[in-house]
Amino acid sequence: MGKVSALAWGPVLAALLAASAAPLAEAAPPRAPPEEAAPRDLAVVGLLVDLEKMVEVQQSLGWTIDRYEIDEIMSPALMSVCSATAETRATALAALDRQILELGGPVEEAFRRGGGDLDEVAELLFATRVRALLAEAMRRARGAGDAPAECPFWLRPSPAFRGRETDAYRTTLNVEGGGIVVLEGAAGRVLPGAGGSARMLLGSGLDERWTFLAGGEFGGTAQLEQTETKTRFPISFVAALPMVLRYHARTWHYEGELASLAYFTQDDLRLSPGLRAGALVGVSSLRMRGVMPWAGLGIAVEHVLETHRRPAQWNLKGGVRVGFDWDF
Repeated sequence: MGKVSALAWGPVLAALLAASAAPLAEAAPPRAPPEEAAPRDLAVVGLLVDLEKMVEVQQSLGWTIDRYEIDEIMSPALMSVCSATAETRATALAALDRQILELGGPVEEAFRRGGGDLDEVAELLFATRVRALLAEAMRRARGAGDAPAECPFWLRPSPAFRGRETDAYRTTLNVEGGGIVVLEGAAGRVLPGAGGSARMLLGSGLDERWTFLAGGEFGGTAQLEQTETKTRFPISFVAALPMVLRYHARTWHYEGELASLAYFTQDDLRLSPGLRAGALVGVSSLRMRGVMPWAGLGIAVEHVLETHRRPAQWNLKGGVRVGFDWDF
């Protein structure tokens, strides 16, 4: 009898559970499949990253009339578009069309709906400009009417294209240098100073956003040491092995750094080991002959470990750094 009752109540309980879950299912929006479900098309990502950086560079100079602004950056745009296959170009264009619709485009209609406030449609306007650049570059790449195709004959489309304006999936040489201001604190006193440093790093592009760099650095600073009887400018030196993780956001990049270092002075050439932690914000331009110039502001804290030769020391450093990223 118990078995019969359980069998009889089973469909009823299932119906009740389904009915109670129905409103929740209707209220919850459909969940998009995770990004990992479909592998990214790396060629499309590389092409879009290139074009977005070009538009951001041009916007930073003051974007006015679309036609003329697009002409200004058409040469680097064609170098990227001509390197991508027709399928990659079409997929990138379709992705931009979807993005524009998701942002409420077309931009002219969104601008009117927003009461004529450009700030309200800034993201949509940017995507629209990227799409216009891609569409025009595609038109010139394939030629139209009597106009010949404008792609260089020696530049062949490749499915392996990963972008030109990124470090993605390639090895780069980075040469950097700049001026430093420093506060050196040791033995109960703090000395201000200034100097410079230079470094050479090898970079490995993990993807279009992240780059890992490592290499060597050497720098020196002169401190101002004032006493009642005299003024001195003692010079200290640092040799370091920095490791840097850099995040790229179109023209901007942000990096964190850890380094082991050796500290010595002109008065005492014996080495004291130390550690450094630092950060930097930089801005870059487009590549020129494989070289991407950049400039940034950085800050770092160094701790020189105590040894029998000298006491522990803390250094606070900051300054401007310039460099270039060479895709060799």
